[in-house]
Amino acid sequence: MAGTRRIGIAGSTGRLGALALRLVAAADDLEPVELDVREGLDLSGLDAVFDATVLDASERLVDAAVDAGVPVVVGTSGWTQERIGDLRDRGAEGIRIVPNFSLGSVLETHLATIAARHFTAVEVVEAHHDRKRDAPSGTATRTAEAIGAVRGFRPATPDEPGRGTIIAGVPVHALRLPGVVARQEIVFGGTGETLTIRHDTTSSDSYSAGILLALRAERQPGVTVGIDDLLGLS
Repeated sequence: MAGTRRIGIAGSTGRLGALALRLVAAADDLEPVELDVREGLDLSGLDAVFDATVLDASERLVDAAVDAGVPVVVGTSGWTQERIGDLRDRGAEGIRIVPNFSLGSVLETHLATIAARHFTAVEVVEAHHDRKRDAPSGTATRTAEAIGAVRGFRPATPDEPGRGTIIAGVPVHALRLPGVVARQEIVFGGTGETLTIRHDTTSSDSYSAGILLALRAERQPGVTVGIDDLLGLS
């Protein structure tokens, strides 16, 4: 079909990659090409790459995409600020790293950056299914970093292990339980009141709109984190 974009999909046997494969296959303007990172990384003829692998494979795939000049949408967890900074220092182009493709999750984090200006304390509690490897999640890490970028917070008890991981001055607590898909609560505390912003993911279908937005987006210079710009959020 004329105008169809060929999308390489790495990690199509996993939950997120399998969803991306189904979405691309069903789209009239996209054509899926399954990639196996264990068999070399020939990205010729691709218009973009969707990465839903593990961190080691993701780093190799991103390097190959940068060398080939192919835009890549990264849905793999583990891309810390330090790793993203290294990419930017190398002058990487066309990379979009997305901690969470759910529109509701992106809006939750955005709302939290507004609330952060007005409260003196904040903590993040996230829960995922018991098969999720990383803790805290990339979404919770990104949320804490975004809050910390608005204003500095100091956790009341930073040296107690039970208080969670401290990210950008924000305590982040991770739960891993069967029966849970994904949930995140951001709890702000002030004088005589609390504010809780909560997002629940009940199905991986919630990632569909964000995945398609990212794959259809125009190539951006440098390294972009999240899909906030695609939703008109600054």
